[in-house]
Amino acid sequence: MYPNDINKVDVWPDGLGWLSNIGKHQQYELGKYLRQRYGGFINVTRYHHEQISIQSSAVNRCIMSVLANLAGLFPPEGDQVWNEQLPWQPIPISSVPKKQDNKLALGVKCPRYDQLYDEVFASPIATDYERDNKAFFDLLSNNTGWEERSSLSNTWKVIDPVVCERAHNMTLNDFLQKPGVLEKLDEVQHFSWQLQYSKPESAKLMGGPLLKEFIGNMETAIKGSDQIKLHMYSAHDSTVSALLNAMTVSNNMQPPYASVIMVELHKINNGDYIKIYFRNDSNSDADYLVPNGCEDPCKLSTFQSVVANRIPHNWEEECKVHQGHNSSPSRHIYPGLTLSLSFLAIAVKLVMFCLP
Repeated sequence: MYPNDINKVDVWPDGLGWLSNIGKHQQYELGKYLRQRYGGFINVTRYHHEQISIQSSAVNRCIMSVLANLAGLFPPEGDQVWNEQLPWQPIPISSVPKKQDNKLALGVKCPRYDQLYDEVFASPIATDYERDNKAFFDLLSNNTGWEERSSLSNTWKVIDPVVCERAHNMTLNDFLQKPGVLEKLDEVQHFSWQLQYSKPESAKLMGGPLLKEFIGNMETAIKGSDQIKLHMYSAHDSTVSALLNAMTVSNNMQPPYASVIMVELHKINNGDYIKIYFRNDSNSDADYLVPNGCEDPCKLSTFQSVVANRIPHNWEEECKVHQGHNSSPSRHIYPGLTLSLSFLAIAVKLVMFCLP
């Protein structure tokens, strides 16, 4: 929340940063959607631990989100029912501490990313936008209570709580209810997300580690060296945005709650192809996305060439600050949302199972 927010901590039953009941329900429904979508590929009537790998950001709401999701995806049936009164079964997930996680929580400091972030938000396109919209940024500065002046680089501190409060049908501060303010805030949100990964190197440093793992999973699947059919990852809006940008399929919008990226590996006429889907609306099916530079369907080898400059080779070295720049503290990587649900990315190995 921002300092002058009328919705204080006490309006949230579990406090800030926890999964709300709305979030639990959305993730449960997403799990049911995945059950229906992939029911012909993985065994959804019986959980098989050798078929599925699940990783989560160590942030509590992400763990809660994937647990709610799995309740919808794998309700126990038959001999896996252990309590007739509880249509749920425990399914293991793995995570690493946030400060060691450069893949999902994006919690490892990356000074070079901070440097790129500072550069793009100090660029003429950003400063010109702030100058042209000075009255709006003054409105935010004068009403939010933040000591620092509102700008493109820090407006997420207002946007995140407002997004969350709107999702929970809460009353907003008076200044936000003035005509055109919320629409302008949406515009600023869109523009700032567009700038954040406008440089391929930024997408590489934030989305590249997860994308690199996706491709590694596919190469392992092609070799037939494991039985895993479904890799699930529970993370954050920043993670989803970074991954979409790394794959060159981003719409430059902040991912909404319960978003899911589905990256599928298909065998078509003895060739290896990928299909990418993004579901950003719980009331509709997923959108099919074709990476820039790829034909439809996209050959895995072509995709690897397209994203080659967005895959880190030595992430720790590539995160070092370039000469002549003093990086700001790592304040940009992990804004998160004050109280919400998390986001999901999955990599699926599909063979001769083409979805619409």
